[in-house]
Amino acid sequence: MRIREELASGGFEVSLVDPGPGRNPTSTAATMQSQEGVVAVVALVGDPERLGAELWILDRIGVVAQVRRLPVPAEDIDHLPEVLAIRTMEILNASTLQALLEATRARQAVSAVAAPKARPAISELRSAVGLEAGISILESVGDLEPAALPLARVRAWFGDKTFARLTLAGLGTRPRFASSIGSASIAQSVGLAEVGLALCPGARFRPTFTLGAGALYVHSEGQGSWPYAGLRQTRWAAALGGGLGVLARVDTRVSVAFEIGAVIAVPHPVVRFYDVESATLAFPAILASLTMVTWL
Repeated sequence: MRIREELASGGFEVSLVDPGPGRNPTSTAATMQSQEGVVAVVALVGDPERLGAELWILDRIGVVAQVRRLPVPAEDIDHLPEVLAIRTMEILNASTLQALLEATRARQAVSAVAAPKARPAISELRSAVGLEAGISILESVGDLEPAALPLARVRAWFGDKTFARLTLAGLGTRPRFASSIGSASIAQSVGLAEVGLALCPGARFRPTFTLGAGALYVHSEGQGSWPYAGLRQTRWAAALGGGLGVLARVDTRVSVAFEIGAVIAVPHPVVRFYDVESATLAFPAILASLTMVTWL
């Protein structure tokens, strides 16, 4: 009874079991094995006041049940219940700690096996749509000076390599062309709907190739030397474009793009002074751009 009280004071819920008429070790072992639904069974085998007595502990805390046999010290009978209770609690607490450690290792192993697929690296992350803004230089092959044009684009991905793009460039500088009978300032704007290919998915620097079609807008303001008079004229022309460049990733939301390409107007606009053809526009023209892309 005192062993039961000591174990109960240690936090264990203890119940007594009738060992039956048999007092031999075989019947005691059978009685211990028959106890179900408990984590441990403790039995005192033999006379504790004589040598040879043992404390049997059927430990079921772990995955596999174990039988532990402790010799009963007979030199201090008065404190024997406390001694046996302390040793029993030490064994059961050690088994509990070992079971917790094994369960933790098992959970960690399962987590390692069943871990979700790692997220792609930053280089693989991108949004489907990007807004682009920057500066461009449009220069027609000939005597007309280049024009600096603000440029804006909307870019949309279709897969890892292909994309569609809308390009608008205009409202920039107006190159001036002069002759002996007058001069003219030329305003130019270009708009293209394009499809493109970007190589090396996931790389920081991606070569790009584009083809597109759209329109070229030209507005000229002429000033003539007497007796000639200047005219104001506006003209639209179909435009074909193509280029190559590089798209450089800064982070997951920002990229920088540099491109250089050609624009051909059909039919191409012409600057004339009286009946002399002085300059042709976009036949072809070189369009170079440097932009920053913000991915939405």
